[in-house]
Amino acid sequence: MKNLITVFLIALISFSTFAGEGRNVSVYNLNAQGTGFVNGSVENNPNAPGFDPVSAFPEAGGSALEGEDRFSLEHEGVEYLFTNEANMKTFLTNPDKYEPTYGGWCARAMVVGQQVQINTKYSTVVGNRSFFFVNKRAKRFFDRDVEGNAKLADQEWLKISGEQPRL
Repeated sequence: MKNLITVFLIALISFSTFAGEGRNVSVYNLNAQGTGFVNGSVENNPNAPGFDPVSAFPEAGGSALEGEDRFSLEHEGVEYLFTNEANMKTFLTNPDKYEPTYGGWCARAMVVGQQVQINTKYSTVVGNRSFFFVNKRAKRFFDRDVEGNAKLADQEWLKISGEQPRL
């Protein structure tokens, strides 16, 4: 029995290590508690609230909403908050789709390799990717050539984080 428990623990640790492999959450847009997908400046507000990443997609309303602590889960080193249990379960069906692109930084700024805070009012969802922006002007710029700008931002995100972009 003791050997079986040891084998189980080793397998669990190996799986956990593999699951987070290739992620660099130290460069993600997180608040002081490690909550991801935050709105506004965490420098000015280290307790900036976390937003529900699923709520930005059309199937959940298409508008990023502030999440609630009672609907939270940790995914590969980042805590995400959700507006309800249904969105939390939806996230678990495909985290790669619902995690904010570029660690939650402004997609327009990422085109030139900058990590700029976002305003969750400004977003574009294309297929399985959600892009967020600091303001309306940044969104307009990015939206003029989503495919080309995403390609440039993907390259910059790889340089900054070491992570391949989620597609």
